Amino acid sequence: MSKPNMLNENSRKTATKLVLVNWSRFSNVTIALEGSTLFTGVNGSGKSTILDAITYMLTGNTQFNKAALDRDRNVISYVRGDTRSEGKNRFIREGEVTSYIAMEFYSPLEKQYFVVGVCIEYVNETSNTKKWFVFKDTRIDDCRFFTVKEKEVTVYPRHELTVKGKKVPAGEYMNHDKGIEQVLRALGLRCGVEKYRAKLVKMMAFNPENNIDRFIQECVLDKHEIKAMDDIREHRNHYADAKKVYEELANGKLQLEVVQDKTADYEASERKYEIRRILLLYQEMKWNQEHRTQLEEKINIDKARKQLLQSSLDDLAAKREQALERKINAEKNELLCNIEEITKSLEASISAIEKEIEQYENALAELQSLAAKLQGIMTWLSLDGKLTEKEIAIVEDIGATTFHVDEKLAAFIKLKNIAGEKKANYQTDKVHISDRINEIKNELEEIRQKISRLESDVLPFDKKYENAKQIIKSELAKRNIQTDVRLFAELVQHVDRDWQLAIETFLGRKRFDIVVDGKYCEQVMEIVHDYQMRDVKVVITDKLPKTDIQPGSAAAMLDIPNEDGRRYANYLLNGIHLCKDIQELHQYPKGGLMIDGTLAKSFTMSCMNMQKTQIFMGHDAIKRQLEKAKTDKAAFEQEENTLIEQEKLICRYIADIKAVNWDETSYIFDVQKRIEEKKTELHDKNAELKTIQNTPGFAAAIQEKQNAEKEYTEVDGSYIDVTRQIQSCTDSIHGNEKKCVETEQQIEKTKQDYDAAILQRLELRKEMVELYDKLRTKSDNARVMTAKNVENVRGEKENAIRDLENEQRKYWRTIGQSDEKYGVGFIPLFREQYRDIANVKIEEAKQKLEEQQKVLENAFMVDFVAEINEAIREAKEEIDDINKALKDIPFGKDTYQFKMLEKPDRKVFFDLCKKLESYMNSMEVYRAMNQDDEEMEYNIRQFMDTILEEENEDEYTDYRKYFKYDMRILSRQDGEEIEADLSKKQGSASNGEKQTPYFIILAASLLQCYPKNVSCARLAFIDEAFSALSRERIEQMVKFFEDNRFQVIYAAPPEKIDSIGSYINSTISLCMKGKYTWAVEGLVKMDEFKID
Repeated sequence: MSKPNMLNENSRKTATKLVLVNWSRFSNVTIALEGSTLFTGVNGSGKSTILDAITYMLTGNTQFNKAALDRDRNVISYVRGDTRSEGKNRFIREGEVTSYIAMEFYSPLEKQYFVVGVCIEYVNETSNTKKWFVFKDTRIDDCRFFTVKEKEVTVYPRHELTVKGKKVPAGEYMNHDKGIEQVLRALGLRCGVEKYRAKLVKMMAFNPENNIDRFIQECVLDKHEIKAMDDIREHRNHYADAKKVYEELANGKLQLEVVQDKTADYEASERKYEIRRILLLYQEMKWNQEHRTQLEEKINIDKARKQLLQSSLDDLAAKREQALERKINAEKNELLCNIEEITKSLEASISAIEKEIEQYENALAELQSLAAKLQGIMTWLSLDGKLTEKEIAIVEDIGATTFHVDEKLAAFIKLKNIAGEKKANYQTDKVHISDRINEIKNELEEIRQKISRLESDVLPFDKKYENAKQIIKSELAKRNIQTDVRLFAELVQHVDRDWQLAIETFLGRKRFDIVVDGKYCEQVMEIVHDYQMRDVKVVITDKLPKTDIQPGSAAAMLDIPNEDGRRYANYLLNGIHLCKDIQELHQYPKGGLMIDGTLAKSFTMSCMNMQKTQIFMGHDAIKRQLEKAKTDKAAFEQEENTLIEQEKLICRYIADIKAVNWDETSYIFDVQKRIEEKKTELHDKNAELKTIQNTPGFAAAIQEKQNAEKEYTEVDGSYIDVTRQIQSCTDSIHGNEKKCVETEQQIEKTKQDYDAAILQRLELRKEMVELYDKLRTKSDNARVMTAKNVENVRGEKENAIRDLENEQRKYWRTIGQSDEKYGVGFIPLFREQYRDIANVKIEEAKQKLEEQQKVLENAFMVDFVAEINEAIREAKEEIDDINKALKDIPFGKDTYQFKMLEKPDRKVFFDLCKKLESYMNSMEVYRAMNQDDEEMEYNIRQFMDTILEEENEDEYTDYRKYFKYDMRILSRQDGEEIEADLSKKQGSASNGEKQTPYFIILAASLLQCYPKNVSCARLAFIDEAFSALSRERIEQMVKFFEDNRFQVIYAAPPEKIDSIGSYINSTISLCMKGKYTWAVEGLVKMDEFKID
């Protein structure tokens, strides 16, 4: 053995006595300790109990009886004397118990004794106290822990304990932490309590069967509690919760996109069906209208034919009359013929006069009709003083004889010119009104379509932007890229209502710029370029600067959860200061905006027109657009109704003017006078005829009579035939007129059905009419579509509804909710859900997930990795210290050195540590300097996931498992050094050969707690001492401990002490008698260890 390199023996603080009062089977024993001491006794006598008592008093250790593998012992069971038997006698001590463990030490440098110990006062299982004490310049015999009177032991409670005859003040007693600290200080130790306790316990309880790797892990290196794991688990739970929320929202969003697609399919099929359903009604109305037209054409043809027949009949009537007249004349005699000629002349004159009177009366009727029409016109015609009062009177009674014909003619021509001018003006106005009505109808149709979409909870973005989005998403999908493609306006969750109109007017089309994740920006730019999308702009998000919101700017009025949208808003609006008046606006010539739309930009000022601005930003954009659309619709409808009434009035005025024959040559303005004159002439002719008719007549010739009869018969036959044809035409006309009446009723009914249907879907009218007109060109029938065709389309619609409902219900199941809300009526709800998730919630969830990931990674790296790394650093320092000590502690010809090698499967951890060191061991510095270190990000996530998913947490939270350990043995043989690893020798080595280096290692480790060049206790405890060592090895080991100035307390059963007893300073036999154990100095006979 080499010479010890520690302090000399006289400098060690040595334990000289031990007192146990009411501790397990020991009632009251005082044991003298002379240097290293061996406690021996049979099983159950209390060998391990003594070691437990000493280590508890010195370090507070409660991992009792480690070597005996008894897990049921604790301080209270020791105090009460738990025999672990059944029944009422299980405990040696019942009721309140006071126990003492005390040791006396001698300090050679101070040449003083001192006593350290602990008092345990037990009241019940839930009430007990433990107080430590250090009595300087005191010996055990000075302390009155108990008295024995007539074999009755009285243990003094803490407040009655006396030292050198004086009660110990309460202030002398200390609680657990302070007491143990003061005990170790009294022993001259400056190491940490936990570290010292661990090393003592490991020496007592190590398993010599362990291989070297496990031995070093369990018996040399202290376990380092990773306090960060609870926080990391909590952060992981928060991260998992955030991830779950995000994934649920993402899955919900994907399913909602399917729902939106199915909704579009349904709406297309529903629109297709509704167009065809209304078209059926429309075509019935059109068929009836065409049928009526056909009937009217037949009637007109029959009327024209009848008129021709009537004209022929009139000619036949004249011929018939002449034939009849001839027949009659032939039947008369010759005498009467001359009279008949005179009569005929008079009758012809009378007939002519009567015809003239009839013509004049017709002309009078026309003049009277003209007067009535002119009177009607005069009620609304604005003359503006262009006619005199007399001229007005003439016009209003133009058929009267009061005025001269020249005056009538002049007044009529003057009114004619006025009416012509008015008619031209009205026709111009009618064209303008008609054009405006058509414009309003188009506007109303667009508004109705817009309202329909808004009521379906869809913002009506321009089709070019919607189409651009669809193309981009489709092209990205082809590249296996799944990401959101949205318009800037869709990303805005809320805008200050007071400023919204001004801000949206300022942004204009920028609201519809396309925003995508910066990672895919370049791909989207390529797509827009390849498709040559005009008027479509893509925000280059990956190059947008990250800026804070400027207080008082327009950007501050927008709430945008999406990070890219937020940065774009800041870029556009941070430079636009919100101003309350012109004076403040004047102070911001580069960018200022007033609430009324007054703008200052680039040193110019303008007033923006906000009237036509539509709201597209914010969660209430649909509601506000819908309100405005309904207001606009009402205004347009009111204007349309007013214009229609104006148009009707103008058309009436024009019709009234057109109804007048303004050709003055068509009227006989003195017709009344002419009628009176003709009536006088007629009276005279009638009188003359009457005179002649009273003259006697002659008979006609017989032959003439026969010829006349023949002619009459032929003409009369033709007359009857034409009359029959006329009657046929009349009957046809009457029949078709009756059908016209019936068809008119059908037209009215079908029109009512069509009007009722189209009124509900006015936005479909244009498309429906276009479809009908297209089909009509290919058909010779007004009925262009069958009910079966419409029924087939209805089937498509029902299928679309079922598909939609299935996807809607699937969505509710996807997010874990009841699937009661489904169907067409819930389309607006699903659109709101999609908009809320896609544009707001998923962004918030994504941000929260990223934040939680950063928090988790920071906690993992800053706390967990750093803690493990720190524990490793401390372990390496300890191993280095032990190796330094082992160099100076040869065992025979051998010296030992630890080897500590990084495990290959922990490479990720060590890489992370090295990487973190390059960032000054700061995650903040790492994130600030290099956010794109994908390898490190991957390693962090991989290592963290591996740890958190590992069932055996110790695999990664115990820093000792990050290394492979071994012991290098240097042997000197014949002047040469031979090096070998202990692990390679263990396979063939005996237990004794294995134990020797283990004891050497534990001793070297424990020496780290005993400072050099300092007077201190150098205690070591070995239970079941050297059970597998040979006598030679035992002698070497005992000498090794003595040479290194250890005071060792050994415990071993009697049958195993022969090999070590002769090398120990003193032996204490533990003898059992009844329930108690007594300590006897020296070695007793085997039958004396236990006396019944």
